[in-house]
Amino acid sequence: MDNHLRTRGSFEQCLSTNENGELIALYDDLVLTSVYQPIFRADGSTVGFEALVRANTVNDEPICPAHLFRELDIDHPHYRSQIDIDRLARVIHLRNFAPYAGEHAIFLNMLPSSAVVAIAKFSSQNLMVKRLAELGIPRQHVVLEVVEHLHEDVQALAVASAHSVQNGFRIAIDDYGVSGSQETRVRSLKPSILKIDRSLLQTYMQGETQPLLDGIALAKEVYAEVLVEGIENEAEYAAMKMLAVDYFQGFHLGMPQRLSDYFQPSKKSAVTTVALS
Repeated sequence: MDNHLRTRGSFEQCLSTNENGELIALYDDLVLTSVYQPIFRADGSTVGFEALVRANTVNDEPICPAHLFRELDIDHPHYRSQIDIDRLARVIHLRNFAPYAGEHAIFLNMLPSSAVVAIAKFSSQNLMVKRLAELGIPRQHVVLEVVEHLHEDVQALAVASAHSVQNGFRIAIDDYGVSGSQETRVRSLKPSILKIDRSLLQTYMQGETQPLLDGIALAKEVYAEVLVEGIENEAEYAAMKMLAVDYFQGFHLGMPQRLSDYFQPSKKSAVTTVALS
């Protein structure tokens, strides 16, 4: 399926609707679906949702997303397919999110190579820009998540980041603190949000507090908001609420699931609809 997803028609050919009325994607022998994990402010209100892809084979065998999106060289035989899956996942995420647009932000994961191609040049012809307009999703409610240490050309990624901000999007650096993350790259990219990896949270809870505190200080230095991800128990949540953290995410606070599950009448009152400014 080399060079498959180049046009709107090629995207549409991969799309279908499941029994729940949600958009899914079929790509080779994979079935891609959307789930969403809530992200909270310190006061408990919901700022938005991170869109996550779930992949199964046509025989309903689960595929680990980390395997699908592992770092590949551009010459790798599966590189093109990986980019296609990355883009296709965003298509279904955005369309499934559209009925809830205008109230919450959507955090979209992007491979760094996709980010450089997709947002380095914004225009009315850019597919994402056009689709957002059609779906009624405000650009200021879209946060593009990238992992800075997975892209060698930091300058190209920095240019793409600057263009995205100039055109109303926000950029989040994901997984900050894992091997390869660098302060100089964060300063170069100037993200809107710095997502602190769970590994720094675990280190903090074990008594080695400085790495996480340094991450928070770095975010404040580049005028980025701080999001701590991977919060899995009340002790971690309480500890992070004592720090200068803007947003919180993790299984303890909310599991990834269908958006319709969050907005059922019995649950809607628990979600505060405050837009990301």
